[in-house]
Amino acid sequence: MIGTLFDFLGGWKEVRTSAGFSYQQSRKGKRRIIPIEGYRKRGLADQQWIDTGSFADDRLFERFGKFTHIAPTKTKPKRQRLAKVDFALNR
Repeated sequence: MIGTLFDFLGGWKEVRTSAGFSYQQSRKGKRRIIPIEGYRKRGLADQQWIDTGSFADDRLFERFGKFTHIAPTKTKPKRQRLAKVDFALNR
């Protein structure tokens, strides 16, 4: 609690949270990564952000951010056109 107060007064602001880490940047431009307490499955910290200031997955988001993954349904359709049915397998 007191640590967050000192961070607030020191000028640290949270830029992003991902994989159990808080990415923070100070007013002077310094960057730090702090693990979030109580996070169950922590991933890997993005050290590239500390070195260069850009996140490693930003390029992927720019390239594939428009797409969404829709899981296929496991139920078969109730009706099928006869041209699509394989009669040899359905006997």
